[in-house]
Amino acid sequence: MNATVLPKSRFGRAGAAVSRIGLGTYHLTSDRSVPHDEAVAMVREAVRLGVTAIDTAPLYGLGEAEFIVGEALRPVGDEVFLINKVGRFEKSILARHGDSCYSSKELIRAQFEHSMRLLGRDRLDMLLLHESDWAEWWEDLATARGPVMELVDELKAEGRIGGVGLSARKPEETRRLCDTGRFDSILYVHYCNLVWQESVDGILPHAEAQDMGVAIGAPYRQGLLLGGGPEQAARLRAERRASVPPGIVRRIEEAERIAAGAGLSMPELGLRWLLSQPRVHTVMVGPRNVRELEQNVEWAAKPPLEEALLKEIAGLRAIEPGSWEA
Repeated sequence: MNATVLPKSRFGRAGAAVSRIGLGTYHLTSDRSVPHDEAVAMVREAVRLGVTAIDTAPLYGLGEAEFIVGEALRPVGDEVFLINKVGRFEKSILARHGDSCYSSKELIRAQFEHSMRLLGRDRLDMLLLHESDWAEWWEDLATARGPVMELVDELKAEGRIGGVGLSARKPEETRRLCDTGRFDSILYVHYCNLVWQESVDGILPHAEAQDMGVAIGAPYRQGLLLGGGPEQAARLRAERRASVPPGIVRRIEEAERIAAGAGLSMPELGLRWLLSQPRVHTVMVGPRNVRELEQNVEWAAKPPLEEALLKEIAGLRAIEPGSWEA
C-alpha cells in the first residue's frame, strides 16, 4: 500500500496537528504473541502510512511496548506526536510499592524516568495519567490536587513534557477532572463507540469547553464490536456479563444490521462513526498485523458518514442497556 495522506486535526490546546487515527500499542508485545521485529516493523509502517500520533504505556507488555516504540521511532525523530503514561503501578517496575506510588512524587518520577530510558527520549509530547479516574491519584479530585500534578508542574518547567492529559473511562469522575481546566488532553477508552454513544454528549463537551485534545481508545471494545454475528450474541447472553447487559447485546445486533444495510463491515462503520464526531480529534486503533493497519488507514481517509446513516446509528440510544436479572 502506498503512503496515504491521512486527514489531520488540531489536538486541542496542545496545538499539534495529529492524524485522525493514531496507533495504540497495547497489542504489540510478546504477551500478545507478536514477535519483537514484527512489532517494530508495524510501528514504522504506521508512520510510513501517515500515522503521526502513537500511544503507549508502562502497562503494555510491562514496558516492552515502550522499548518497541523507542526502537521503531529512533530514525523518525520529532515527526510523531508521542503519548505515554504514568500509573498502573501494580503492573510495573514499582509493583512492590503498590498503591503508595500514587501519593509519592518520587516514585511517580522513577516510573517516568524509566519509561523515558526505554523510549530513548529526553522529552515527551503528552503525558497521561493512566486510569485518571481512580481515587488513589487525588487528594481532591474536584481541583485535581495530588502529588502527580506537582510532578507534572516540575516536568513542564524542566521541558520534559509538552502537556498532561487524562486516560479514563468513568463518566462522572472524568467530567469533574475535565472541568478543572488542568488537563490538555483526554484519552477516553472503551465507552465511546457506535454502541456506547452516551459519552459523545456526556463527556466530550466537557473536554471541548477546555479546548482539550480528544483521543478515543479501544474503539472496537477489545474485539466486541468487530461483527461477531448471532454466535457472539448467543455467547454474550449465556455469559450475562455485567459490563455487557442485555440492551447492549441488542444494540450490537442492531449495529450489525445497520452495517450490513450500508454495505460496510462493523469495524469500518465503527471507525468512521467516531471520525464523523466533530469533537473527536484522533482514534487510537490497535491493529495486530499490517493488513489490519492498512484497513484502518484506508477507512480513515474516507469522508464522514452521511447524515441519514448517522441518524440511524443514533437511534441505537433508544435501546436501554438494562441489566441481567438474577
